[in-house]
Amino acid sequence: MARSNRAAPSLRGRALATVLGVAWGTFAVVMLLSFGSGLERRMTERAQGMGKGVVVLWPGTTARSWRGVPEGRSVILERGDVDALLRDVPTLSNASPEMLRREVIGRGERVYRAMIAGVTPPYGELRSMTPEPGGRFLSWRDEREARAVAFLGDRIARELFPGDSAVGRRVVLAGAPFTVVGVLAPKAQDSDYGGTDDERVCIPATTFERRFGVRALDDVVLGVDDPGAAAGVIEDATVALARRRGFDAADEGALDWWDTTEGDRIRAWAFLAMDVMTGGAGVLTLLVGGLGIAQLMFLVVRQRTAEIGLYLALGARPRRVMTRFVTEALALTGLGGLIGIAAALGLGRLIGASSVAEDVGTPHVSPALALGTAALIALVGVAAGWFPARRAARLDPVRALAEG
Repeated sequence: MARSNRAAPSLRGRALATVLGVAWGTFAVVMLLSFGSGLERRMTERAQGMGKGVVVLWPGTTARSWRGVPEGRSVILERGDVDALLRDVPTLSNASPEMLRREVIGRGERVYRAMIAGVTPPYGELRSMTPEPGGRFLSWRDEREARAVAFLGDRIARELFPGDSAVGRRVVLAGAPFTVVGVLAPKAQDSDYGGTDDERVCIPATTFERRFGVRALDDVVLGVDDPGAAAGVIEDATVALARRRGFDAADEGALDWWDTTEGDRIRAWAFLAMDVMTGGAGVLTLLVGGLGIAQLMFLVVRQRTAEIGLYLALGARPRRVMTRFVTEALALTGLGGLIGIAAALGLGRLIGASSVAEDVGTPHVSPALALGTAALIALVGVAAGWFPARRAARLDPVRALAEG
Protein backbone atom coordinates (compact mmCIF):
# COMPACT_ATOMS: atom_id res chain seq x y z
CA MET A 1 0.00 0.00 0.00
CA ALA A 2 2.87 2.31 0.88
CA ARG A 3 4.43 1.60 -2.54
CA SER A 4 1.15 2.62 -4.17
CA ASN A 5 1.10 5.95 -2.30
CA ARG A 6 4.66 6.70 -3.37
CA ALA A 7 3.78 5.83 -6.95
CA ALA A 8 0.81 8.21 -7.09
CA PRO A 9 2.87 11.43 -6.89
CA SER A 10 5.30 9.90 -9.38
CA LEU A 11 2.46 9.20 -11.83
CA ARG A 12 1.06 12.68 -11.35
CA GLY A 13 4.46 14.19 -12.09
CA ARG A 14 4.88 12.05 -15.18
CA ALA A 15 1.36 12.91 -16.30
CA LEU A 16 2.05 16.63 -15.96
CA ALA A 17 5.31 16.31 -17.89
CA THR A 18 3.73 14.32 -20.71
CA VAL A 19 0.77 16.71 -20.97
CA LEU A 20 3.19 19.63 -21.22
CA GLY A 21 5.14 17.72 -23.87
CA VAL A 22 1.99 17.32 -25.96
CA ALA A 23 1.13 20.98 -25.33
CA TRP A 24 4.54 22.06 -26.59
CA GLY A 25 4.22 19.89 -29.70
CA THR A 26 0.74 21.26 -30.43
CA PHE A 27 1.94 24.81 -29.84
CA ALA A 28 4.81 24.24 -32.28
CA VAL A 29 2.50 22.86 -35.00
CA VAL A 30 -0.14 25.60 -34.67
CA MET A 31 2.24 28.51 -34.09
CA LEU A 32 4.69 27.70 -36.86
CA LEU A 33 2.03 27.02 -39.49
CA SER A 34 -0.21 29.95 -38.48
CA PHE A 35 2.79 32.29 -38.43
CA GLY A 36 3.79 31.09 -41.91
CA SER A 37 0.23 31.56 -43.13
CA GLY A 38 0.06 35.10 -41.72
CA LEU A 39 3.44 35.99 -43.23
CA GLU A 40 2.39 34.62 -46.62
CA ARG A 41 -0.88 36.58 -46.53
CA ARG A 42 0.99 39.76 -45.63
CA MET A 43 3.60 39.32 -48.35
CA THR A 44 0.89 38.48 -50.89
CA GLU A 45 -1.07 41.57 -49.87
CA ARG A 46 2.00 43.75 -50.29
CA ALA A 47 2.91 42.14 -53.61
CA GLN A 48 -0.64 42.54 -54.93
CA GLY A 49 -0.60 46.21 -53.94
CA MET A 50 0.71 46.79 -57.44
CA GLY A 51 -1.98 44.59 -58.94
CA LYS A 52 -3.14 40.99 -59.08
CA GLY A 53 -2.34 39.00 -62.21
CA VAL A 54 -0.57 41.97 -63.80
CA VAL A 55 1.95 41.96 -66.62
CA VAL A 56 3.73 45.23 -67.49
CA LEU A 57 5.13 45.87 -70.97
CA TRP A 58 7.74 48.49 -71.87
CA PRO A 59 8.74 49.26 -75.48
CA GLY A 60 12.44 48.72 -76.06
CA THR A 61 15.06 48.92 -78.80
CA THR A 62 15.44 46.29 -81.48
CA ALA A 63 18.52 44.08 -81.32
CA ARG A 64 17.94 42.46 -84.71
CA SER A 65 17.54 43.79 -88.22
CA TRP A 66 14.16 43.19 -89.83
CA ARG A 67 13.29 43.31 -93.52
CA GLY A 68 16.05 45.70 -94.39
CA VAL A 69 15.70 47.87 -91.29
CA PRO A 70 18.84 47.73 -89.10
CA GLU A 71 18.85 46.98 -85.39
CA GLY A 72 18.87 49.78 -82.83
CA ARG A 73 15.44 51.12 -83.76
CA SER A 74 13.21 52.30 -80.88
CA VAL A 75 9.83 50.57 -80.70
CA ILE A 76 7.03 53.11 -80.25
CA LEU A 77 3.64 52.07 -78.92
CA GLU A 78 0.43 54.12 -78.98
CA ARG A 79 -3.07 53.71 -77.59
CA GLY A 80 -4.23 51.98 -80.77
CA ASP A 81 -1.79 49.16 -80.03
CA VAL A 82 -3.57 48.51 -76.73
CA ASP A 83 -6.92 48.23 -78.53
CA ALA A 84 -5.30 45.80 -80.98
CA LEU A 85 -3.98 43.65 -78.14
CA LEU A 86 -7.42 43.44 -76.56
CA ARG A 87 -8.81 42.37 -79.91
CA ASP A 88 -6.07 39.95 -81.00
CA VAL A 89 -5.14 38.26 -77.70
CA PRO A 90 -8.25 36.42 -76.41
CA THR A 91 -6.62 35.35 -73.11
CA LEU A 92 -5.96 38.98 -72.17
CA SER A 93 -8.61 40.10 -69.67
CA ASN A 94 -7.95 43.84 -69.81
CA ALA A 95 -5.28 46.43 -70.51
CA SER A 96 -4.48 50.09 -70.07
CA PRO A 97 -1.94 52.37 -71.71
CA GLU A 98 0.24 54.46 -69.43
CA MET A 99 2.09 57.69 -70.16
CA LEU A 100 4.26 59.08 -67.38
CA ARG A 101 5.63 62.51 -66.60
CA ARG A 102 6.86 64.24 -63.45
CA GLU A 103 5.07 67.52 -62.82
CA VAL A 104 4.33 69.88 -59.96
CA ILE A 105 0.85 69.65 -58.50
CA GLY A 106 -0.29 72.28 -56.03
CA ARG A 107 -3.03 73.86 -53.99
CA GLY A 108 -2.34 77.40 -52.90
CA GLU A 109 1.09 77.51 -51.33
CA ARG A 110 1.28 73.76 -50.96
CA VAL A 111 3.05 72.02 -53.84
CA TYR A 112 4.17 68.47 -54.53
CA ARG A 113 6.30 67.08 -57.34
CA ALA A 114 4.48 63.92 -58.38
CA MET A 115 4.44 61.26 -61.07
CA ILE A 116 1.54 61.99 -63.44
CA ALA A 117 0.08 58.95 -65.21
CA GLY A 118 -2.16 59.21 -68.24
CA VAL A 119 -4.28 56.05 -68.13
CA THR A 120 -7.68 54.59 -69.00
CA PRO A 121 -10.34 53.37 -66.50
CA PRO A 122 -9.23 49.68 -66.41
CA TYR A 123 -5.95 50.86 -64.88
CA GLY A 124 -7.62 51.36 -61.50
CA GLU A 125 -8.69 47.74 -61.18
CA LEU A 126 -5.54 46.34 -62.76
CA ARG A 127 -3.28 48.24 -60.36
CA SER A 128 -5.45 47.75 -57.25
CA MET A 129 -6.10 51.48 -56.96
CA THR A 130 -9.20 51.41 -54.79
CA PRO A 131 -10.66 54.85 -54.03
CA GLU A 132 -11.46 56.00 -50.53
CA PRO A 133 -15.19 56.22 -49.67
CA GLY A 134 -16.84 59.20 -51.34
CA GLY A 135 -14.54 59.20 -54.36
CA ARG A 136 -14.05 57.24 -57.56
CA PHE A 137 -11.46 56.33 -60.14
CA LEU A 138 -11.45 57.72 -63.67
CA SER A 139 -14.44 56.85 -65.87
CA TRP A 140 -14.85 56.24 -69.60
CA ARG A 141 -16.75 59.53 -69.83
CA ASP A 142 -13.70 61.29 -68.38
CA GLU A 143 -11.65 59.57 -71.08
CA ARG A 144 -13.97 60.34 -73.98
CA GLU A 145 -14.39 64.00 -73.06
CA ALA A 146 -10.75 64.50 -72.03
CA ARG A 147 -11.87 65.96 -68.73
CA ALA A 148 -9.50 67.81 -66.43
CA VAL A 149 -10.00 65.40 -63.52
CA ALA A 150 -7.44 63.71 -61.31
CA PHE A 151 -7.19 60.72 -58.99
CA LEU A 152 -4.66 61.42 -56.23
CA GLY A 153 -2.35 59.12 -54.34
CA ASP A 154 -3.13 59.24 -50.63
CA ARG A 155 0.23 60.76 -49.65
CA ILE A 156 -0.26 63.62 -52.11
CA ALA A 157 -3.79 64.17 -50.83
CA ARG A 158 -2.51 64.40 -47.24
CA GLU A 159 0.16 66.90 -48.26
CA LEU A 160 -2.18 69.14 -50.24
CA PHE A 161 -5.30 68.77 -48.07
CA PRO A 162 -4.08 68.05 -44.52
CA GLY A 163 -6.98 66.97 -42.33
CA ASP A 164 -9.52 67.67 -45.07
CA SER A 165 -11.22 65.80 -47.91
CA ALA A 166 -9.73 66.32 -51.36
CA VAL A 167 -12.68 64.95 -53.38
CA GLY A 168 -14.43 67.68 -55.36
CA ARG A 169 -11.66 70.21 -54.69
CA ARG A 170 -9.40 71.89 -57.25
CA VAL A 171 -5.67 71.43 -57.71
CA VAL A 172 -3.30 73.02 -60.20
CA LEU A 173 -1.43 70.51 -62.33
CA ALA A 174 1.21 71.73 -64.78
CA GLY A 175 -0.36 75.20 -64.57
CA ALA A 176 -3.93 74.02 -65.32
CA PRO A 177 -6.84 73.48 -62.88
CA PHE A 178 -7.99 69.90 -62.27
CA THR A 179 -10.87 68.58 -60.17
CA VAL A 180 -10.08 65.77 -57.77
CA VAL A 181 -12.56 62.89 -58.28
CA GLY A 182 -10.97 60.39 -55.93
CA VAL A 183 -8.17 59.58 -53.51
CA LEU A 184 -6.35 56.25 -53.26
CA ALA A 185 -7.25 54.19 -50.20
CA PRO A 186 -4.03 53.45 -48.25
CA LYS A 187 -2.54 50.11 -49.25
CA ALA A 188 0.60 48.06 -48.70
CA GLN A 189 2.91 47.94 -51.71
CA ASP A 190 6.37 46.43 -51.91
CA SER A 191 7.02 46.67 -55.66
CA ASP A 192 6.57 49.49 -58.14
CA TYR A 193 7.93 51.28 -61.19
CA GLY A 194 8.18 55.05 -61.40
CA GLY A 195 7.41 55.35 -57.69
CA THR A 196 4.73 54.00 -55.36
CA ASP A 197 1.06 54.63 -56.01
CA ASP A 198 0.60 56.89 -52.99
CA GLU A 199 2.70 59.47 -54.87
CA ARG A 200 1.02 59.03 -58.26
CA VAL A 201 -1.65 61.19 -59.90
CA CYS A 202 -3.83 59.51 -62.53
CA ILE A 203 -5.53 61.57 -65.24
CA PRO A 204 -7.35 60.42 -68.41
CA ALA A 205 -5.01 59.35 -71.21
CA THR A 206 -6.76 61.70 -73.66
CA THR A 207 -6.27 64.59 -71.26
CA PHE A 208 -2.60 63.69 -70.87
CA GLU A 209 -2.12 63.66 -74.66
CA ARG A 210 -3.75 67.07 -75.13
CA ARG A 211 -2.10 68.70 -72.14
CA PHE A 212 1.46 67.51 -72.81
CA GLY A 213 1.35 66.78 -76.55
CA VAL A 214 2.49 63.18 -76.04
CA ARG A 215 1.19 60.11 -77.89
CA ALA A 216 3.93 57.52 -77.30
CA LEU A 217 3.27 55.18 -74.38
CA ASP A 218 5.75 54.64 -71.59
CA ASP A 219 4.27 51.23 -70.82
CA VAL A 220 1.17 49.06 -71.06
CA VAL A 221 -0.43 47.36 -68.05
CA LEU A 222 -2.10 44.06 -68.93
CA GLY A 223 -4.37 41.88 -66.82
CA VAL A 224 -4.38 38.07 -66.85
CA ASP A 225 -7.25 36.20 -65.17
CA ASP A 226 -5.36 32.90 -65.10
CA PRO A 227 -1.79 33.32 -63.80
CA GLY A 228 -0.83 30.12 -65.56
CA ALA A 229 -1.70 31.74 -68.90
CA ALA A 230 0.64 34.72 -68.46
CA ALA A 231 3.41 33.19 -70.56
CA GLY A 232 0.95 32.54 -73.39
CA VAL A 233 -0.36 36.12 -73.18
CA ILE A 234 3.18 37.49 -73.42
CA GLU A 235 3.94 35.30 -76.43
CA ASP A 236 0.70 36.18 -78.27
CA ALA A 237 1.05 39.90 -77.48
CA THR A 238 4.64 39.92 -78.72
CA VAL A 239 3.59 38.36 -82.02
CA ALA A 240 0.69 40.80 -82.42
CA LEU A 241 2.86 43.86 -81.71
CA ALA A 242 5.69 42.60 -83.93
CA ARG A 243 3.24 42.37 -86.78
CA ARG A 244 1.87 45.88 -86.14
CA ARG A 245 5.18 47.63 -85.42
CA GLY A 246 7.44 45.76 -87.81
CA PHE A 247 10.07 43.91 -85.80
CA ASP A 248 11.15 40.32 -85.33
CA ALA A 249 8.94 38.57 -82.77
CA ALA A 250 12.02 36.67 -81.57
CA ASP A 251 13.88 39.94 -80.87
CA GLU A 252 14.20 40.02 -77.07
CA GLY A 253 15.29 43.65 -77.07
CA ALA A 254 12.18 45.00 -78.79
CA LEU A 255 9.90 44.59 -75.77
CA ASP A 256 10.59 44.37 -72.06
CA TRP A 257 8.16 42.34 -69.96
CA TRP A 258 7.54 42.12 -66.23
CA ASP A 259 5.38 39.15 -65.33
CA THR A 260 4.34 39.70 -61.71
CA THR A 261 2.52 36.34 -61.66
CA GLU A 262 5.92 34.61 -61.79
CA GLY A 263 6.76 36.14 -58.42
CA ASP A 264 3.43 34.89 -57.07
CA ARG A 265 4.27 31.34 -58.13
CA ILE A 266 7.76 31.49 -56.64
CA ARG A 267 6.37 32.85 -53.38
CA ALA A 268 3.71 30.12 -53.21
CA TRP A 269 6.30 27.35 -53.68
CA ALA A 270 8.66 28.94 -51.15
CA PHE A 271 5.97 29.09 -48.49
CA LEU A 272 4.85 25.53 -49.27
CA ALA A 273 8.41 24.34 -48.64
CA MET A 274 8.56 26.38 -45.42
CA ASP A 275 5.23 24.94 -44.24
CA VAL A 276 6.42 21.40 -44.90
CA MET A 277 9.65 21.94 -42.96
CA THR A 278 8.20 23.85 -40.02
CA GLY A 279 5.06 21.72 -39.87
CA GLY A 280 7.17 18.56 -40.00
CA ALA A 281 9.30 19.79 -37.10
CA GLY A 282 6.16 20.54 -35.08
CA VAL A 283 4.63 17.15 -35.88
CA LEU A 284 7.80 15.38 -34.74
CA THR A 285 7.68 17.32 -31.48
CA LEU A 286 4.05 16.29 -31.01
CA LEU A 287 4.91 12.65 -31.72
CA VAL A 288 7.58 12.79 -29.02
CA GLY A 289 4.88 13.98 -26.64
CA GLY A 290 2.74 11.05 -27.78
CA LEU A 291 5.55 8.63 -26.91
CA GLY A 292 5.55 10.15 -23.44
CA ILE A 293 1.82 9.47 -23.15
CA ALA A 294 2.39 5.86 -24.25
CA GLN A 295 5.14 5.34 -21.66
CA LEU A 296 2.90 6.82 -18.98
CA MET A 297 0.04 4.51 -19.94
CA PHE A 298 2.33 1.45 -19.81
CA LEU A 299 3.33 2.53 -16.30
CA VAL A 300 -0.34 2.98 -15.36
CA VAL A 301 -1.07 -0.54 -16.56
CA ARG A 302 1.74 -1.88 -14.37
CA GLN A 303 0.49 0.03 -11.34
CA ARG A 304 -3.10 -1.15 -11.89
CA THR A 305 -2.37 -4.78 -12.66
CA ALA A 306 -4.38 -6.11 -9.70
CA GLU A 307 -7.28 -3.74 -10.43
CA ILE A 308 -7.35 -4.82 -14.07
CA GLY A 309 -7.21 -8.51 -13.05
CA LEU A 310 -10.15 -8.07 -10.67
CA TYR A 311 -12.06 -6.19 -13.37
CA LEU A 312 -11.51 -9.01 -15.85
CA ALA A 313 -12.28 -11.71 -13.26
CA LEU A 314 -15.67 -10.11 -12.61
CA GLY A 315 -16.55 -10.59 -16.31
CA ALA A 316 -15.45 -7.35 -17.94
CA ARG A 317 -14.75 -7.77 -21.62
CA PRO A 318 -11.25 -6.99 -22.93
CA ARG A 319 -12.77 -4.40 -25.29
CA ARG A 320 -14.05 -2.39 -22.33
CA VAL A 321 -10.61 -2.49 -20.73
CA MET A 322 -9.05 -1.24 -23.96
CA THR A 323 -11.64 1.51 -24.32
CA ARG A 324 -10.95 2.70 -20.80
CA PHE A 325 -7.20 3.10 -21.30
CA VAL A 326 -7.49 4.55 -24.79
CA THR A 327 -9.97 7.10 -23.42
CA GLU A 328 -7.52 8.06 -20.66
CA ALA A 329 -4.75 8.52 -23.20
CA LEU A 330 -7.04 10.62 -25.39
CA ALA A 331 -8.01 12.76 -22.41
CA LEU A 332 -4.36 13.48 -21.54
CA THR A 333 -3.48 14.18 -25.17
CA GLY A 334 -6.55 16.36 -25.62
CA LEU A 335 -5.70 18.36 -22.49
CA GLY A 336 -2.18 18.96 -23.76
CA GLY A 337 -3.56 19.88 -27.17
CA LEU A 338 -5.96 22.43 -25.72
CA ILE A 339 -3.18 24.02 -23.69
CA GLY A 340 -0.94 24.21 -26.76
CA ILE A 341 -3.67 25.64 -28.99
CA ALA A 342 -4.65 28.23 -26.37
CA ALA A 343 -1.01 29.30 -25.99
CA ALA A 344 -0.56 29.56 -29.77
CA LEU A 345 -3.74 31.60 -30.20
CA GLY A 346 -2.76 33.88 -27.33
CA LEU A 347 0.70 34.53 -28.76
CA GLY A 348 -0.84 35.05 -32.20
CA ARG A 349 -3.15 37.74 -30.80
CA LEU A 350 -0.22 39.47 -29.13
CA ILE A 351 1.74 39.50 -32.39
CA GLY A 352 -1.31 40.74 -34.30
CA ALA A 353 -1.78 43.62 -31.87
CA SER A 354 1.89 44.67 -31.98
CA SER A 355 3.77 46.76 -34.49
CA VAL A 356 5.52 43.61 -35.70
CA ALA A 357 2.37 42.61 -37.57
CA GLU A 358 2.98 45.38 -40.09
CA ASP A 359 6.04 43.50 -41.33
CA VAL A 360 5.28 39.83 -40.63
CA GLY A 361 1.48 39.78 -40.65
CA THR A 362 -0.92 38.34 -38.09
CA PRO A 363 -0.69 34.58 -37.45
CA HIS A 364 -3.71 33.01 -39.11
CA VAL A 365 -5.32 29.73 -38.00
CA SER A 366 -7.28 28.50 -40.99
CA PRO A 367 -10.13 25.97 -40.68
CA ALA A 368 -7.92 23.41 -42.45
CA LEU A 369 -5.14 23.97 -39.89
CA ALA A 370 -7.57 23.70 -36.98
CA LEU A 371 -9.15 20.48 -38.27
CA GLY A 372 -5.78 19.00 -39.20
CA THR A 373 -4.33 19.72 -35.77
CA ALA A 374 -7.38 18.26 -34.01
CA ALA A 375 -7.18 15.11 -36.16
CA LEU A 376 -3.43 14.78 -35.47
CA ILE A 377 -3.94 15.14 -31.72
CA ALA A 378 -6.68 12.51 -31.79
CA LEU A 379 -4.49 10.15 -33.84
CA VAL A 380 -1.55 10.58 -31.46
CA GLY A 381 -3.86 10.00 -28.47
CA VAL A 382 -5.32 6.80 -29.91
CA ALA A 383 -1.89 5.50 -30.91
CA ALA A 384 -0.42 6.36 -27.50
CA GLY A 385 -3.19 4.50 -25.67
CA TRP A 386 -3.71 1.59 -28.06
CA PHE A 387 -0.68 -0.58 -27.22
CA PRO A 388 -0.81 -0.14 -23.42
CA ALA A 389 -4.59 -0.80 -23.60
CA ARG A 390 -4.05 -3.95 -25.63
CA ARG A 391 -1.52 -5.19 -23.07
CA ALA A 392 -3.98 -4.52 -20.26
CA ALA A 393 -6.81 -6.33 -22.10
CA ARG A 394 -4.61 -9.43 -22.62
CA LEU A 395 -3.69 -9.84 -18.94
CA ASP A 396 -4.55 -13.18 -17.35
CA PRO A 397 -6.91 -12.36 -14.45
CA VAL A 398 -5.42 -15.00 -12.08
CA ARG A 399 -1.81 -13.97 -12.69
CA ALA A 400 -2.73 -10.31 -12.51
CA LEU A 401 -4.38 -10.77 -9.11
CA ALA A 402 -1.41 -12.76 -7.87
CA GLU A 403 1.09 -10.15 -9.06
CA GLY A 404 -0.97 -7.38 -7.51
